[in-house]
Amino acid sequence: SSCSSLKTDESGNMVFFGENLDESSTMSEDNEILLRRAPRFTGYDNSRKQVYPMSQGSCSDQKIADNGTNRDSINEIKESILEACLSSIPQRKLGRGKLSLPAFVFDIDGVFKNGGKYAEFGAKAIRKLQRAHIPYVFMTNGGGGRTEKQYAEVMNEKLSQFDSEGRGPAEYVRENQMILSYTPFRTHLTHLKNEPVLIVGCPRAIHTARKYGFTRAMALSEYARRHPTMNPFKKGGCEKDGKVITTGIKERWNENFRAVLVFTDPQDFFEALQIVTDVLLSSRPGEQEFEPSHRIPIVFSNPDLLWKTQYAHARFGQGAFRLSLEACYKARMQAMGLNREEIDDRLNDFIQFGKPEPAQFIHARTAALTQAEGKGQDGCSISHFYMVGDNPRSDITGAVRMQKLLTDNKESK
Repeated sequence: SSCSSLKTDESGNMVFFGENLDESSTMSEDNEILLRRAPRFTGYDNSRKQVYPMSQGSCSDQKIADNGTNRDSINEIKESILEACLSSIPQRKLGRGKLSLPAFVFDIDGVFKNGGKYAEFGAKAIRKLQRAHIPYVFMTNGGGGRTEKQYAEVMNEKLSQFDSEGRGPAEYVRENQMILSYTPFRTHLTHLKNEPVLIVGCPRAIHTARKYGFTRAMALSEYARRHPTMNPFKKGGCEKDGKVITTGIKERWNENFRAVLVFTDPQDFFEALQIVTDVLLSSRPGEQEFEPSHRIPIVFSNPDLLWKTQYAHARFGQGAFRLSLEACYKARMQAMGLNREEIDDRLNDFIQFGKPEPAQFIHARTAALTQAEGKGQDGCSISHFYMVGDNPRSDITGAVRMQKLLTDNKESK
């Protein structure tokens, strides 16, 4: 009969759940969703809705049993896995009226949605956690340039469309449960809020940057408009076949940016590569191509090379832009004759946020702890963090780091 595998390491700290199962095969290890620190299971009794704990010393590779009955759809398999997880959640008493609960951290792209297409099971999953009073947060390496409030509003609207239990608009996520790729910019880059910074991203990004308090932020598109000859392949033609740009006024190169902040993937990939390289080399690139004393950081919000959209296969993400920029910037410095040591030193000005960086998971951990403190007679603490995602390198690596933070600080004790 069809089933999915649960695998644990030697310590029993890892369980794998298949995502892309068909009706007649076990799951593919290339498409697994990892759930860290989960209890170990031996079998699932579909008739009694029970999970049997795995005894110590049992085989580490077990399957969710099916009572010999062939299930006729992937949805039934996923449902049994979900029930198995929720049925096994530990709720330990910690003194009078205080519980220790797990917390769930959900990735969004590739889990709740592919591109703009939302999954039908999302609302049902969240309602189960709400009924169980379990803390949960959403954490994405995206954001689309929206604020946390705007993104939460979009998710609530989309999820409610598939809520079979709801009777109108519902609240599945609040602003303080939403961790976007650039959320840490608001708290970790306060020293730049009154400095001129160049914002790379979609058109919405500049508005979010200003709401975060970056009072002197300028969008890359605005900078390009002020200096129209920087991009020779602009839609207007620029250097093509006799096209000559004349502005009628002398350009002023007085922006003097203190940093470049990459909120989202650039709207114009080539333009961003060219202009950001120029800005990293000089504070006034139209007057002086390279200033040896000019050094500013560039801060990225998302390291993912690939991400899941509605297309059948993964697409390049912001990580591809960083790789491209590093290659172009390095090649440009080599052409200028900079030595290897100086080139490497300048490449160290690249700063990375986003999963699996610790700063990202600190925000998620704080949001989950805040929720836990509001539950129960005397509040709750968090026993484990469970990460549900589609990218082991970002989602699961980060979840392990977050669990370590919780253990090291002993805030769940």
